[in-house]
Amino acid sequence: MKKRDKRKSPSGRNLALTIILGVFIAIMIITLFNLIVTYFYEEPKYEDYCTNYENTQYPMKYNYGWDICTNCSFSKELQAQVDNCSKEGGISTYTYNEKGCAIELKECNFCNKEFDSAIKEYTKNTFFIYAAIGFALIVIGLFVNLLLIQIILLPAGAFLVIEASLRNFDDKLYIIITFSLLIIAAVLLALKRLR
Repeated sequence: MKKRDKRKSPSGRNLALTIILGVFIAIMIITLFNLIVTYFYEEPKYEDYCTNYENTQYPMKYNYGWDICTNCSFSKELQAQVDNCSKEGGISTYTYNEKGCAIELKECNFCNKEFDSAIKEYTKNTFFIYAAIGFALIVIGLFVNLLLIQIILLPAGAFLVIEASLRNFDDKLYIIITFSLLIIAAVLLALKRLR
């Protein structure tokens, strides 16, 4: 009878410990990559885009009684300017008279639109970062022979790829195409490795 090589087939207890340790380390790796990405590539902040934004976007000024503001006259021209500003994605700010009534459009502020564009660009870029890191971890995990390293890298990589798609869920067609390509590449690599 041949002796079993303990390095090739771990006992039940060692296998369970290897799996538990692998999952724990995989979670730490996922957390580490999240921290690294958010540290070096910060999410846009609303204050960076809307610093000079005045909170005077209402046709009547605050701290004026209704008895004064009810005497405000409706301006078709002002309403057309406000509607046009809204259609373009801006927020109207007004110039007020002494009664607290809006008399003209002071500014059509596009800070929200600029902030939304910056957030969309950020989520698209983080999608690529997480997908690339996750896919690299999956590839490395497929070609490493140590069970512990496989248990660490494969789920960590898969989770980062899934997280990439969840972070950029607004651009569905873009994600579907990229995610499909990643899945095909991972399956082809796995089949090549398992032959």
